[in-house]
Amino acid sequence: MSKPENTSKQATGRRKNGTFAKGQTGNPGGRPGNLAKLRAKLTAGSDEVASVVLDAAKAGDMQACRLILERIVPALKPIAEPVAFALDDTDLPSTARSIMRAIANGTLPSDQGKALLDAVLGMARVVEVAELEQQLIELRGLVEADR
Repeated sequence: MSKPENTSKQATGRRKNGTFAKGQTGNPGGRPGNLAKLRAKLTAGSDEVASVVLDAAKAGDMQACRLILERIVPALKPIAEPVAFALDDTDLPSTARSIMRAIANGTLPSDQGKALLDAVLGMARVVEVAELEQQLIELRGLVEADR
């Protein structure tokens, strides 16, 4: 018994590997032509919808209140106050230890401490790359000198 041919791929303009043949599309109908009309209707009725939602919120509908507040009043973002603490910046491990000490003492909030420790880690990576680059330059110089 022979294997039946997959006519669905041929009908959609697909090749045997599943990709579309050149000039074929996965959406032969294209965009719906009434999209502009639909947007115009929604825009035309938006004032009425807004007034209905506002009236519902005034009447005590908590979902309507929530909808209005979510769209009008932006969510508050936490703002951290500046914190002063002793920072030993002689080297990166000393800097990290002083940050950890400030967190442990309660001088520095843990979220700010984490952000600072992440910055120290980023700085350590930058220093590491710079040191590796310098070592590579020195090695290249030694190899060229031996030639």
